[in-house]
Amino acid sequence: MKLRSAGIARLCSTFNSEGDDSAGFDLVASERQAFMREHGIEDGYDEPVFFCRACKDTGRIRDKWCFCRRQILQDILPAYFPDSMSSDHTFAEFNLNLYDSAPSNRLHALSARDVMAKNLQAAQFYTSNFFQLKDRQLFFSGDPGTGKTFLMQCIGHRLMEEGVAVIYITAPNLFDLLTRYRRLQHSFRPDPDQLEEATMLYNALMTWDLLLIDDLGTEMATQETFAQLLGLLDTRHNRQLATIIASNLKVPDFAKQYDSRIASRLMGNFLIYSFPPGDLRLRPLKADV
Repeated sequence: MKLRSAGIARLCSTFNSEGDDSAGFDLVASERQAFMREHGIEDGYDEPVFFCRACKDTGRIRDKWCFCRRQILQDILPAYFPDSMSSDHTFAEFNLNLYDSAPSNRLHALSARDVMAKNLQAAQFYTSNFFQLKDRQLFFSGDPGTGKTFLMQCIGHRLMEEGVAVIYITAPNLFDLLTRYRRLQHSFRPDPDQLEEATMLYNALMTWDLLLIDDLGTEMATQETFAQLLGLLDTRHNRQLATIIASNLKVPDFAKQYDSRIASRLMGNFLIYSFPPGDLRLRPLKADV
């Protein structure tokens, strides 16, 4: 306050005949500096301290969202979704020894372990080159308990470490969320809090970098779910966003389970990785190498 008064007095002195009053201002400024040194106070203590220097906590840099906003959303938004990824589903925990190393009975066929080694290598290549890849739509097809969810979540965890915005959700919960959003949107007087939350989750599904959809094919198949899935796949594809789907369906089953439009997109836009048969949950741990 004293320094401000001295500054005003110095400014006023320049407009009258009394001369420059800079000596008084300099004396107060020196006293202020001595006081700050004595008490260990640094210059700029009264300036705002921004969490993000790039956007100064506005969340935007020019016309784009800042990385800090995406990181904050990645930290808090998954808690609003009904499904979550297991913390131990990481590449470091992926155990190829769970898979049979003996070749199948078919001539020249790879063993289950060989197939999964290739799938694991492809998943690691995918995460290492995520932003450079042109084909980022993956479809994991195989029996229950073959490691599809595990490998999908390995990819999710690794990319989250790189700052990629990732959502994991099972198909039944996905369609419940889409239906809830649609009904609230068309309600005469929707609850504003529920509509806000549903809109936030819907927008995340349509805009985040990577969407992991698990157990596709276990949802109740209706014309409404067909339309919802078609809209979701088309929107994300047109925006060049990555989607990974895991399903018990085999490729020939696509057309049986879904209409031809969805089957065409799944077979035409996705790289399909087949997983070897056999439920790992029903097998004892193998330690052979």
